[in-house]
Amino acid sequence: MGTNRWSLLVTIVAALLVSACTAIPQQQAVKTVHVCAAADCGSTDQAYSTVQLLAGFRQLLKENEGEPVTICNSDPRTRTCESAGFCYFVLGGILPGNGCAKSIVFNEISSSPNSDQFSLKAKMPLTFIWTPVSCDTMTGTVSGHSPDEISIEFQPYYCNWMKVGPMTATFNLAVDSLDLSRGQVGVYVSHAVKGGGNGRGSGYVVLQFPKSMPDGGNWLTGQPVLPVAGKQLTRDVH
Repeated sequence: MGTNRWSLLVTIVAALLVSACTAIPQQQAVKTVHVCAAADCGSTDQAYSTVQLLAGFRQLLKENEGEPVTICNSDPRTRTCESAGFCYFVLGGILPGNGCAKSIVFNEISSSPNSDQFSLKAKMPLTFIWTPVSCDTMTGTVSGHSPDEISIEFQPYYCNWMKVGPMTATFNLAVDSLDLSRGQVGVYVSHAVKGGGNGRGSGYVVLQFPKSMPDGGNWLTGQPVLPVAGKQLTRDVH
């Protein structure tokens, strides 16, 4: 094989590997989704189906449609808010600084012909060096490949800082915990911009919804819990 053809093959393989790694790489950090609903708290452990978990998550989003959802830094071991917002380093032209988001608003939560996914839109106010960044509405898809693999993928969207820094941004989340009783969703998050500003960041945050599941209800049991021999939702003791 000639040198040029070998170089081309290496370039193509590298591009494919990069593409594969950018498809919600933080999903790999999720070992099992922690679920709280009504009196039960614990890992999914096959107690709920993917369809049930997506239905419960969708209901939480619908109840809070149009409402600001707080974003706070957290630790997957505690799932408690440690500081407001999610920030990462961005080089905006020649200016270094942090890009930050403190809230997100979900809208247009819809059903899908496929029970393993549904679509939505969102606005997430961003700042760079404490100055607002103007961004388009994000269009995304919530997907469930298994009870322990639930993600939100947003299509790349346009942002502009100070009308001089056009950028393309990407934003993805992998669900680690779903607490319907308290209106909290723990997610591994990755966000990146390129263009007028270049940077990327990832971490673990909690989305705190203003409205939670009412007492006495359970949004997960619209369908019967799947009976699995020897499996049940194990209650946490802390």
